[in-house]
Amino acid sequence: MAAIPSSTELVIRPVDDDVRPASDWLAQSCESQGVPAPQILRLDLCLNEVLANVIAHGGPQALACPVWLRFEVAGDAKTRQASVTVRDSGAPFDATAAPLRPRPLTLDEAEPGGLGLLMMRKLSDALSYRHDHGRNELTFSVRWDLP
Repeated sequence: MAAIPSSTELVIRPVDDDVRPASDWLAQSCESQGVPAPQILRLDLCLNEVLANVIAHGGPQALACPVWLRFEVAGDAKTRQASVTVRDSGAPFDATAAPLRPRPLTLDEAEPGGLGLLMMRKLSDALSYRHDHGRNELTFSVRWDLP
């Protein structure tokens, strides 16, 4: 029986039409590696948030260059970790250090949006960022124990 690769890559355009195919690619990659459904959902929510932010806030350079995605699974006999790295050419933005918007105290103070960073930080078990050669590289990971 052939071994299933522990990593795979996909390159997409920074457009809304490519977000769904990226989600499908992630789900298939996760399923082929035995990632449990709750962790797949967490990764997918983070991926969709990151891609939406690249498209909406990355600027002209982000929209002019492809977005590179890498999925990896690592682990040992007891624990696994699945990670997704998103590399884009947008304006530098460190999602691990950016301040969170204060939560509104009343419904009148509430504005749409602004919860993506909080969501990514809560859904991922690890989140890392670096800016290298003019590109943002954000990696988010989830972990689970094996039975």
